[in-house]
Amino acid sequence: MQKLKVINLALKEEITFDMSGNVLLSHIEGLGIPDVSAEKTQAVLQDGSDVHGLLLEDRIIRLQATIREKDRQRLYELRRKILRIINPKTYNSKTGNKGELLLFYTNDDKTYRIYAHVEDSVDFNSRFLNHMVVDIIFTANNPYLLDEENTKLAIKAFFGGLTFPLKLPDYFSNIGFQRTINNEGDTEVPLLIQFHGPVLNPIIYNDTTGESIKINRELEEGDTLEINTSYGNETVDIIKKDGSRENVFNWIDVEHRDFFKLIIGENIIRYSGDDESNIGTIDVEFSIMYGGV
Repeated sequence: MQKLKVINLALKEEITFDMSGNVLLSHIEGLGIPDVSAEKTQAVLQDGSDVHGLLLEDRIIRLQATIREKDRQRLYELRRKILRIINPKTYNSKTGNKGELLLFYTNDDKTYRIYAHVEDSVDFNSRFLNHMVVDIIFTANNPYLLDEENTKLAIKAFFGGLTFPLKLPDYFSNIGFQRTINNEGDTEVPLLIQFHGPVLNPIIYNDTTGESIKINRELEEGDTLEINTSYGNETVDIIKKDGSRENVFNWIDVEHRDFFKLIIGENIIRYSGDDESNIGTIDVEFSIMYGGV
């Protein structure tokens, strides 16, 4: 069973193309690996070329559907509803991105999420009695399919502290927490990291890659420091008790400013602070990214 739910985030309206009901999904394609372009160079007189990277192009999702109703008026009302929802002049009310729709694709395995817009013309090609056929093409500039919902995890497992028999200073270490996160997707995944005070100079490590992010500041009780490691959208904000938000990118330690991602496979994430009596807490939020399903 396959179905595609399309949500207009500005209107808060949706339409579902499936195998039953009034909007029948006849065919859908474009959910495998999209077109790939190679970044390569070729020296003078070189046989072949050197490949420096492989990039996924925009994802193109094509579907054909049949709409049906009991009478002609309802048929045209349903047609108008579909055109209103997929309207390319709409916008994502959360991001402000023009034309952006939220799509949920479901197969017999699971449900995936992707953001896309309509870039080509849409028309209802033929009508037979109270049935019409429509072809729609969606373009996803970010070609990766995501989990249905983001995953949010607390880094809770305790490590460090004192080891007995006590032999200072060799066996002394900071108190902290760690967790193993497995990225089962097809590419590295950015993180939304939230440090919750009270904590002094919090630092988070990806021990698998040797990367880290440290904040040279004390967070008070009720403060939340939010770090986004998305490529090209890296941010560091402090969210105060009253909900106000401030850019504090300058709080990042120059020697620990790796806006790291979760690599494919196992990632050991570790967190600590300089004051063991106020260690605070930390959450990480992410969504696994799939090149094709």
